[in-house]
Amino acid sequence: MNSTDFLLTISELSIAVAGFSAIVVMLNTKPIKDWADADRLNLRLLLQVAALTIVFSLLPSILSVPLIPDNAWRYSLAIYGVVHIADVSSFLFKMTSGTQTAFKICGSIGVLVAIMQMLVAWQGTPIAWETMYLVSLVWHLCVTFTAFALLLYGMRAHQ
Repeated sequence: MNSTDFLLTISELSIAVAGFSAIVVMLNTKPIKDWADADRLNLRLLLQVAALTIVFSLLPSILSVPLIPDNAWRYSLAIYGVVHIADVSSFLFKMTSGTQTAFKICGSIGVLVAIMQMLVAWQGTPIAWETMYLVSLVWHLCVTFTAFALLLYGMRAHQ
């Protein structure tokens, strides 16, 4: 499997998880405004990270049209790193004492992944750009699955 196939697979998995979350939301008897703060945060995080994963799964293919492939990976990684650091910083800023430990850990690791993205984009080699990019997408896919599991668990616990 080459990287393009892998990127499309990650995109499809993100779409599937976001779609399943819609089913979980529909099956809940309460409106979203009545949910616990942690459950609303899970849903927001799930949808936001799934959307980021989908967008960044497609970015290298889009950038490879005007750029040579190595530069497409480098610029994609740099853009991804900037957006990732902004996203995780915003999340960490909005965390409360009621935020689940799993998300606190994910946020802390997310900062490290974002810093690695920026460093590799700046100092890496073509193979390092592509590898770090794929690792970052897998990281975000894992965060999406974690948010989905916590959302599903939270919905079952409140019913």
